[in-house]
Amino acid sequence: MHFDETFDLVIVGSGCASVTAALAVQAAGGSAVILEKQALFGGSTAFSGGIAWIPANPLLGDDNAEAGRTYLDAIVGAPDKASPAAKRDAFIAEGPRAVQFLLDQGVDLIRVPWPDYYSNAPGGHEYGRTISAALFDLRELGDWQDKLGYFYGFPRMPVGSWEFVDLTLAKTTWKGKRAALKLAWNMLKDKLTGARTVGSGNALQGRMLKAALDHRVPIRLEHEVTALDIENGAVVGVTVKTAQGERRIGARKGVLLNAGGFSRNAEMRKTFQPQPNTGAWTMANPGDTGGPMQLAMALGADVDCMEEAWWTPGSLLPDGTYGGFHVPGESGKPGVIIVGPDGRRVGNEAGAYMEFGQRMYARGAVPAWAIIEGRALSRYSWGPVMAGKSPAPFVENGYFLKADTLADLARQAGIDPDGLVDEVARFNGFAERGVDEDFGRGASHHNRAMGDPGNRPNPTLGKIEAGPFYAVEILPLDVGTSGGLVTDADARVLRADGSAIAGLYAAGNITAPVVGHTYPAAGASIGGGIVFGYVAARHAMAAGAGQGAG
Repeated sequence: MHFDETFDLVIVGSGCASVTAALAVQAAGGSAVILEKQALFGGSTAFSGGIAWIPANPLLGDDNAEAGRTYLDAIVGAPDKASPAAKRDAFIAEGPRAVQFLLDQGVDLIRVPWPDYYSNAPGGHEYGRTISAALFDLRELGDWQDKLGYFYGFPRMPVGSWEFVDLTLAKTTWKGKRAALKLAWNMLKDKLTGARTVGSGNALQGRMLKAALDHRVPIRLEHEVTALDIENGAVVGVTVKTAQGERRIGARKGVLLNAGGFSRNAEMRKTFQPQPNTGAWTMANPGDTGGPMQLAMALGADVDCMEEAWWTPGSLLPDGTYGGFHVPGESGKPGVIIVGPDGRRVGNEAGAYMEFGQRMYARGAVPAWAIIEGRALSRYSWGPVMAGKSPAPFVENGYFLKADTLADLARQAGIDPDGLVDEVARFNGFAERGVDEDFGRGASHHNRAMGDPGNRPNPTLGKIEAGPFYAVEILPLDVGTSGGLVTDADARVLRADGSAIAGLYAAGNITAPVVGHTYPAAGASIGGGIVFGYVAARHAMAAGAGQGAG
């Protein structure tokens, strides 16, 4: 089979797993190329908070593999097709090695405070097992500094995603004030020096891209893979569409798919996902259209968890653009609840966002409504409204509904008035006693970290009793689908009978994740991508020659 060029590993997509895999191939003495169909590098990782959950990694110091596995099993449940025991073993064992490898390759990673989402479960960690990248100056990328994708809803600012919860408390706590002052100082420094300092996903993918460039990894933008090339039953390369025409790139050891899910594919979402959902509510990158996943499925690849997404319930502005991810950093503040059309609460507003999105669909609460007491808006930020700023412009443009009574607010929103009034009365009793008898809001360290430490007796529970009252439509926004190709402990793509498709690997949102139908902690998706990108590269290089292109 003729190829225009050949590498040991051909990597499709440029998410978090791609650079990890490419560097691991090079460290093993091989060659790799990264193919990205868009004009910008980074995939949905560049659009994200840029954090990774990897238990017992070397940046922690207060965790161990046994505790991490205990927690993973407690949250994910019994092993299944997406998350078999051997795959969990690989994630726990290889995760620390992957992180150490990236550190050794010059990727500056740091630990950040973000409690496990179910921190009171067996093995849960109250500080958190989450890591991120240190703030990054885009100027270090030279000619590539404007070729890194980013999400318009997260302004490119010198702040880490884990600090946004502190910023919501800028008016009420010293910790919040310090976070605001730190951000202001960093922005001033950038203005004075001309630096382009970024945090979140841009910091992580910026540092990954810098490592790839430093190690001379070939990166081909605007190279869309249109076919997986097969010879003797094995994937031996890819066909790509470029501005210069069609090319074929061979793979001696295999092809790694790290091309995201199908967030922006309306037909696939209609086929596999709970409804209503066309993909109009996704905040994933524009290239997340499912093409490579469909190519693998056409070869007989099995899929699982296709109904799932990394749900991040939030709001849209009246023009349809991003208004904010509200669960749990803002909805977990005192004076806020989220209800369905019956006026009853959907779930724990200070809990895990993926679970909350699942509950919205299960309850028929799409859309749901955030009910916010006016005092909460005066104390805490909410999406486009900074703490203490007048919400009047957002009432005028229709983002907020406003009323002096809960019954009037309910009628405006199409919520059952009696249901809402009764539910708020019940919730106010919980707030007074400091115990949420329905959903356990504020019972875990993670929940309490989302609240206001100055609020007593429970930092997340505050009465909703003094008008005016506000309502905001809450939709099941997402940052990517979280179901896809079934893979084994070596990141090989499997058929329905459990056999591996020779030469084909996958990692990231294109796969059915090791965390199954759950989201145990901040960065679980990126953490899995990094680990299994590393695993795929090492397995491919250890597999020996002969399965791929000559």
